[in-house]
Amino acid sequence: MLVDDNPVNLQVLLRTLDGQGHRLLVARDGQSAIDIARRTSPDLLLLDVLMPGIGGFDVCRTLKADAALSNIPIIFLSALGEVPDKVAGLAVGAVDYITKPIQPDEVLARVDVHLARHRLERELRLANQRLNRELSRAAEMQRLILPRRLPQDARVRFAAHYRTSRFVGGDYYDVLPLPGERYLVVTLDVSGHGAPAAIVMAMIRTTVHGWAGNRESPAALLRHLHDCFACLEDSSVYATAVCAVVDAGRGTLRVACAGHPPPVLWRAGAGASLLPCEATTPLLLMELAGVPETEHAITAGDRILFYTDGVTDRESASGDPYAADGLMRALARVGAASVDAAISNASPGRPNRRTTTRCSCSASTDSVGGRTLQAIDHRDLHRGTAGLQFQAQLFLHGGEDRRRVGA
Repeated sequence: MLVDDNPVNLQVLLRTLDGQGHRLLVARDGQSAIDIARRTSPDLLLLDVLMPGIGGFDVCRTLKADAALSNIPIIFLSALGEVPDKVAGLAVGAVDYITKPIQPDEVLARVDVHLARHRLERELRLANQRLNRELSRAAEMQRLILPRRLPQDARVRFAAHYRTSRFVGGDYYDVLPLPGERYLVVTLDVSGHGAPAAIVMAMIRTTVHGWAGNRESPAALLRHLHDCFACLEDSSVYATAVCAVVDAGRGTLRVACAGHPPPVLWRAGAGASLLPCEATTPLLLMELAGVPETEHAITAGDRILFYTDGVTDRESASGDPYAADGLMRALARVGAASVDAAISNASPGRPNRRTTTRCSCSASTDSVGGRTLQAIDHRDLHRGTAGLQFQAQLFLHGGEDRRRVGA
């Protein structure tokens, strides 16, 4: 679209651009230019700066403020050719600035460059929109393979929350019922982000559910996962994981860890501390020499928090790392609160752009941005004819891609 209040300038522009394959629109003032742009959404504006009424700078500001028109490239035309004039034009949103008197070859060259750039940017936006739609569908599919309902009975309640950094990610959680009031809890974090991590995560989930081995041994499950995906050892992919068997009848928690941060235990009267948990190397990284198991007794009121290093890598508003000490301080503050309140307050600070999974072993689900935590909260626990009653809560956070060995 050509915008100029001077008929002579318009004629020069029309003669210059005629026959170049462009459909030309003309406006003689700023308001007409705005009205035509809103109706036709042109690919490019050649816009005079000095016009009666609404000047070129104000026309540019108006179009840039309209989301539907803000991507239209604008080239200013003006007899004001000093550097401050050009800088002012570019500052309000123009892509170029041509000084008068108009040189036809210059106009043609600049128009061709900016039209080509505009077409490429439009194609890129459309491609991004298609990609975002595909990734959104992939995220929906990934959520479908996560547990829709976690095991529930009179003694144990589970709940979960899962959020990826953007679309899909490598975090996986599950709670599988075992015979005799036992539950296998799995939390795992595949390195990397996006589709590659999500694909490996989906394969791991299938492997966990199809495993016919000794599910009562968390170490055996980790060993099985490592062996099944040995083909990935030469790739950059690895996974940290922690598996645990909650035995409600015996009041124990048996844990196996592969390169995952150690759980945190909160106990009434004692506060929060790291739960001793001997670990092996991350899965898929190198040959596993051995997968140790650690068993802990569960007492009334205990909370055990499993998490990935995305939680401790969070930063405060001042940029200080949250770290394990910050996590334990947060648990100490909310120790006796409900499990949902504990999750919501266990990891304050500035979130990072990482996968978030939170699996609460209680019947409810809720959301918290930027973290994956897994915890077990044993409250109102007592022995007797009613058996062992507790709530379990899982927190996970997709952490930074680094190779962590041990706990």
